[in-house]
Amino acid sequence: MRLVRWLAYVAALGASVLATVVMVFAVQARRLPELQAWHRAAPAAEFHVGAAGSFAGYLALEERLFTELRRSPLTDNGVYSRYKPSSVVAHLALETKYNRSFELAPSGEPKGAALLVHGLSDSPYSMRALAETLAKQGYYVLALRLPGHGTVPAGLVDVSWEDWYAAVHLAARHAAAKAGPGKPFVAGGHSTGAALLTLYSRLTLSDSALPRPQRLYLMSPAIGISPFAVMTNVVSSLAFIPAFEKSRWLDVLPEYDPYKYNSFPVNAAKQIYRLTQVVQETLDAESKAGRLGGMPRVIAFQSIVDSTITAREAVRGLLARLPAKEHELVVFDINRNESLEGWIAPGPLEDLEKLRAAVDLPFRLTLVANRSRNTRAVAAYTRAPGESGVRVESLPYEWPAGVFSVGHVSLPFPADDPVYGLAAMAGNFNLGALAPKGEAGALVVGPGTFERLRANPFWGVIEAKVVQAERANERAIRAAR
Repeated sequence: MRLVRWLAYVAALGASVLATVVMVFAVQARRLPELQAWHRAAPAAEFHVGAAGSFAGYLALEERLFTELRRSPLTDNGVYSRYKPSSVVAHLALETKYNRSFELAPSGEPKGAALLVHGLSDSPYSMRALAETLAKQGYYVLALRLPGHGTVPAGLVDVSWEDWYAAVHLAARHAAAKAGPGKPFVAGGHSTGAALLTLYSRLTLSDSALPRPQRLYLMSPAIGISPFAVMTNVVSSLAFIPAFEKSRWLDVLPEYDPYKYNSFPVNAAKQIYRLTQVVQETLDAESKAGRLGGMPRVIAFQSIVDSTITAREAVRGLLARLPAKEHELVVFDINRNESLEGWIAPGPLEDLEKLRAAVDLPFRLTLVANRSRNTRAVAAYTRAPGESGVRVESLPYEWPAGVFSVGHVSLPFPADDPVYGLAAMAGNFNLGALAPKGEAGALVVGPGTFERLRANPFWGVIEAKVVQAERANERAIRAAR
């Protein structure tokens, strides 16, 4: 009886703490800005599991989705609002192809096919540079729009990771068929897109009917996410109460970005957490069955400073599990030339030192870092699998003045991207070059919004790795003939 009473006490205490935390979060949510129409209602024509049996059907649904969006009465008075019909942002969001699935096809017969998948709250625009790189190699390229994206933030309130994964299935079959039998099929993704492609590739090991990618290009792969996402799901359960409607949202912000939602619903965090759990469970199962040797070659790119994903998770959750097969992790260091180095949080630096100290890694490790503390110029420091020696290669890049790190959202975008690039470009709506300074509280968004780097000054490193891998594969194909 004493044990029963003790367990009852612990359970009551836990329930009390949980209820307190939930109520605190819910009350905090009430302080968010007022919800708008684009937070409350998503277009009805969105894809869900089982809604379309082919990718052609998926595209037909997508066309109806954007037709519905154009006809919707969404209006906003913000000069740069995504939902003000006359704004330059609305023009980019609705009149260009990058918020929906898009294809790039060579003029002649394709050498192969590529499927590219964007990250959470993003759009296919984030895959634009990689798509163009692969298209130049003679590939047919399909950049997929994941369900819930590219329209209104409310699209992420009820979407599930199963919806995203079903869309990846359809797109993979479609893309591989465009290449034809016997031709290379590769895939690339950013963040959530990388996780979805990792899961898809794993499942091709046990399903020969699915086209298996030969190579995976993964940028900031979402292999592990904080369990905090579970708590946010509990908090959102209060949303049915009118006073707590905002508890479905972690952020409610002005929508001034043409290709990315600024507002972020709780369900989005829940779904990426569920997805990463499934990825880890399936990798565990395949590892025990000894089948991970059949995984595609993985080339992953990761910033050592990343507020969303850690290099540790990319290593421990994926790369360290894979048998040696020319896999590679490319890590972008902090700017050691900046006087801010002493202010960098210790966690990421500890992760880097652990990587440097681990000489038995089954994959190639490349670090992009300053040539010395006296220069902003960078070099590539590469260590082969299982070796301690490092090969140094000078690179034609340097840190821009004042930039102390790259990060999660910046990796897929070149420095000269017209929207997210580092320098303002005449005639373009450029978010990446904004660097306002002033008093705290003067803006409707926090100053950290503009502090975060949106483009990668070392995009050329990613591009070169992709081109090198594809040309090596092409040489191998010719030699086999």
